[in-house]
Amino acid sequence: MTVLRILLVLGVILAVPGLAPAQSLWREGVSGASLFADHRARGVNDLVTILIVESSSSSRSATTKSQKDSTRTATVRDFPTLFDPLARRTVKGPIKEFFGGFQTPSEVAEQRLGLDIAGAAKHEGKGSIDRSDKVSGSIAARVVKVLDNGNLIIEGRRAVLVNDETQIITISGAIRPQDISGANTVLSSQISDAEIQMVGRGLLAEAQRPGILYRLLDWLRLF
Repeated sequence: MTVLRILLVLGVILAVPGLAPAQSLWREGVSGASLFADHRARGVNDLVTILIVESSSSSRSATTKSQKDSTRTATVRDFPTLFDPLARRTVKGPIKEFFGGFQTPSEVAEQRLGLDIAGAAKHEGKGSIDRSDKVSGSIAARVVKVLDNGNLIIEGRRAVLVNDETQIITISGAIRPQDISGANTVLSSQISDAEIQMVGRGLLAEAQRPGILYRLLDWLRLF
């Protein structure tokens, strides 16, 4: 009877199908395996997308006006008296005989040696500046350093070449991790110490620049 029971138990165990081994959703070495992972930049070499939305406007005017008038008058009133007695003894007679009159050097100097100077200067200048700029775009930047307070130092560069025209965009600055959106983007207005440059190189860019001679004359302010 005991042997029969043992055989029945063994038969039941063999009749039950084997259980499939459990498998995990996590796979080692595969990024993004977790559906709830935070993919925002937080460490060195992580990427973050910068949305460049910059606009600025400025207006400035200046008026300068100056005027100056000056007048100077000078007259010799005292001439060395040594020449007066000498003139009376030597040339008084001939001069009086031929010209009908005689004046001492002191009298001549007082009446004829005079200086009268008048000058006037006037300057008036006006200038005004009215400027408006707007820049938009997006660029991926790389985290190059993590500061002690958790802020991230980023740098990004992108060059686009189309028909021999090159547009280069560079950006750098510091961002806060809490300013990074769930889509891993940051507005350019939220970048501290931001430095944004958009430079174009090529035939069109060179055609818009004035010539070397014109720039030299403008620097010298000759015209």
